[in-house]
Amino acid sequence: MDPLYQKHSFSLLWPDYEAGRAREQAVKEGTGRLFNQDIMERDINANMIFQGMDVRTDGKDYILARISDMVTDSETISYRQAILKDFLKYPEIEILANSDLLPLIIQLGRMEKTNISHDDDVRKTVWRMELLKVYVQIMTVLDRIFNSGTREFDSEGLQKLRELVNSIVKDESYHELVALLPTLSDDIKGIQSVTLGVNLDNELHPVESVLLSVSEKPIKKRGMLSKLFGTKTNEDKYFGIGTFYTILKDNSAGTLDAAIMRDLNSVMKDTFRHLSESLRRFERVESAFLFELMPEISFYIGGTHLVNKLRGAGLPVCFPKPLPMDDRRFDVKDIYDVSFAVRVMADTGINKLDNVIVTNDFVLGEEEGRIGVLTGANQGGKTTITRALGLCQLMFQAGLPVAGTSGEISPCDNIYTHFPELEKNSVSEGRLGEECVRLEQILPKLTKYSMILMNESLSSTSHQECLFIATEIMRYLRTIGARALFATHIHELAENIPELNKEPGLSNMMSLVAGIDESSGLEVMTETGIRKFQTGSKRTYKITRMPPQGRSFALDIARTYGISYEQLMDSHAKGTGEQTE
Repeated sequence: MDPLYQKHSFSLLWPDYEAGRAREQAVKEGTGRLFNQDIMERDINANMIFQGMDVRTDGKDYILARISDMVTDSETISYRQAILKDFLKYPEIEILANSDLLPLIIQLGRMEKTNISHDDDVRKTVWRMELLKVYVQIMTVLDRIFNSGTREFDSEGLQKLRELVNSIVKDESYHELVALLPTLSDDIKGIQSVTLGVNLDNELHPVESVLLSVSEKPIKKRGMLSKLFGTKTNEDKYFGIGTFYTILKDNSAGTLDAAIMRDLNSVMKDTFRHLSESLRRFERVESAFLFELMPEISFYIGGTHLVNKLRGAGLPVCFPKPLPMDDRRFDVKDIYDVSFAVRVMADTGINKLDNVIVTNDFVLGEEEGRIGVLTGANQGGKTTITRALGLCQLMFQAGLPVAGTSGEISPCDNIYTHFPELEKNSVSEGRLGEECVRLEQILPKLTKYSMILMNESLSSTSHQECLFIATEIMRYLRTIGARALFATHIHELAENIPELNKEPGLSNMMSLVAGIDESSGLEVMTETGIRKFQTGSKRTYKITRMPPQGRSFALDIARTYGISYEQLMDSHAKGTGEQTE
């Protein structure tokens, strides 16, 4: 079968076309969605990835679904990484695809949907011709992308797409179509307007009408100067003498429309017969694969935009090496929170972030420890690094580049999150009960291939109760072998790590600390930039593998904002004139 008529099973996202489309359908139906996926996306600000991609909103749902697929197949991850590298290697691909290719595919899709509105053979034939013209335009753009210049694609995906495009544009049937369309189009261009004669009765009601002529020029409105001065030209017969309006607006039953088409078909039947016969062999041209390609191309355009946005801000991005799932390892140099970077650029207009964003080397592995207990100063970056870890893992498994200079990562079967919830009306449970209910829903579902991110979990209970429950959870995570990061104020939990690691388990724990610089004042990022305080200790936002420091620096925060006991008493004395001892 000629490639022009053949159904093409090809995907830029899935090396295994059938398995990939089945996965997409399952996600669309809800059966393929991961447990607590919506909560995970909310907790780590996954929507900011899409905002940073800056793509057409009509592909939003598809792209968001692919970001959150949590692909565990290293072959698929590498397949996508390689394609995006080619997009970055040849920026003109993104430009041509975004400005020329996607609008044409969208136009083709809209035209295909209008076919059901054509109830006469003549219009269906003309519609088919216009559809094929757009199809040829699309293939021409694809041919320019793949065959103009000296582009050498490294990715299997673009190499296969090039082969598919070439099989079509070099096919004899396609060349016949390209040569035929201009001739057929010229025939139709000869029908730009018709002149009708209408007979009126004694009361000036229209009683009969007849088609007088067919013209290759459209009827136009008469210009203002021509109306004022009555100038005449050879084109005068193409100007109306009355008000120019759409007569078909009052023709709801379609009587006039049908009559015109009937008469046109009668007068120009040879032209329409030739058009219909010429196009008959092209009725089965296969274009469905273009509609499947459109959102996939948007995915890579978005990935290109995100990379350029982050690199333009002075931030590093990289494509981590996929490791086997059984390695259960995460190792990325210079990681940072992509969602924070995108939000800062959007909210503040600050587009150079290399002196604003702090990066960290972050490892979860067999030797270092797969479970991190992160303590340190309040506002020291604990939540940020926790979110950064989740985003990095999510983006990696989507085949997107991640925040960092280099890395290697094993896929997870899911990312579970337990972040603080807004206050809920939970009379029967209380806040601690509500937290425990959510944990009970999550924890039994974890496997050794899972990742769980816990941010200040169990903070609603007493310190001792919190320590006891957290210890039980850590023992469980060690036993099943999951990867985890627990940002917490429970320093005793981190102090107990050496003892806990003596118990049998598939994952060891490690202590991480969010650092401060006590020799410098606190700095806080605000909507207008960085605000500096004279008091308090500067947060370095550097995460270090070390024993816990034993304090949360809450007093330091209080002093920064002038609400420590001493500062409040001093303010009180100044405000009331009373002296305090």
